[in-house]
Amino acid sequence: MVPSRFLIINADDLGISPEVNRGIFTAYEQGVVTDSSLMMQARYTREAIEMIRAAPSFRVGIHINVDSLLGWKSPGQERFSRPELHKIMNGPEFVPKVKHAIAEQIEGFLGTGLIPSHIDTHHHVHGFPQIFEPLTEAMVTYGIKAIRFNKRGYSLMGRDDILITAEMAQWMEDALREREIAYPQLLIDPLVPFSLQEIPVGVTELMVHPSSGGDLWRQKDFAMLMDPHFMRTVREEGIGLISFSELESPPFR
Repeated sequence: MVPSRFLIINADDLGISPEVNRGIFTAYEQGVVTDSSLMMQARYTREAIEMIRAAPSFRVGIHINVDSLLGWKSPGQERFSRPELHKIMNGPEFVPKVKHAIAEQIEGFLGTGLIPSHIDTHHHVHGFPQIFEPLTEAMVTYGIKAIRFNKRGYSLMGRDDILITAEMAQWMEDALREREIAYPQLLIDPLVPFSLQEIPVGVTELMVHPSSGGDLWRQKDFAMLMDPHFMRTVREEGIGLISFSELESPPFR
């Protein structure tokens, strides 16, 4: 029976720490993680790239990080209020800086010889139109065909959510279709309780942050993926596991 429900299990923050690198690759080796997102300017990016090269079937996208342009620091610190931040983003200097940061990170990734499966952003900042527009323009320029997208907006841990109005969501979807950029219909963040039994028809991205140590919330994601019940439920539900790369081909196109 051909599946009608598909799941991309995408692991974010590859390169941020040795524990995250190990957690993601352990889950990949167990057949759970189907895609990942590499931070190009993280402390352990080089280690992650070596691990990717040793695993030819490993799928990886680019995790664009422009937090410094927003005055954001980890964990969960915002320098500006949202009205102040929107004023900055609407200023004449912001978009050129974003374009430069995006191009630098994409070219850095391509310079490794890796082929990106997709693009997403650290803390979902492409939910802001001032970042979404130059990001998707760059995707066309560099031939990157898939993106994380959630028309319902993005919840952030320790920060204000990124809200997307119905009008803005429509504008974003129209832009993605015009630029022939594929995206899953639904995004699941395991910080919010979810059920694999309720995965809808179509393609869903389950965004995870597995780690073998460090932050407890990351370890919780790792434990969820490593629990035999998780993959047993995927199989019992007849859910097909895919990567972002497969969105470029039928039956997803």
